[in-house]
Amino acid sequence: MDDIAPELYKNILSEFRARVRKDKWVKAFDSRQKKGTATQKEVQEYAGHIGRHCQAALINGLRKENLPDGKIYWNIAKRTVEPMMKLVTDMVNKAYTEELSKRYKKMRLGIKPVTVKFNQERCDAIMNKLVAASMAAADKADAEEADAG
Repeated sequence: MDDIAPELYKNILSEFRARVRKDKWVKAFDSRQKKGTATQKEVQEYAGHIGRHCQAALINGLRKENLPDGKIYWNIAKRTVEPMMKLVTDMVNKAYTEELSKRYKKMRLGIKPVTVKFNQERCDAIMNKLVAASMAAADKADAEEADAG
């Protein structure tokens, strides 16, 4: 059996980037951030936009028909979901630290913003739930198919 994870990830990442590129609010935010006028509230909204685009790309990429036996196995989640979550964390961290750095500079504070570390435990918990739900749904579908047959 071929390793489908690299192709799945490539497709998910491509869709995510396309969604982000098309998002007019994100474009406007990027422009405000470059000018130094983005606010902390806007960074929080940016995080929401980026998160929703990531979620949509993962949902579309990890469809039953794209997966072996219609299931999300741990190794597939580890190589698709985790890198996407790391990417989103990095994007939001970058936006937040840029906004905070500019605010500190205006206030004449010599403090460097602290970046948030990637929360591996939370990521693993999300992937565990995703894999378990996928397995349960596939088992239920198999049982219904067996009953019908």
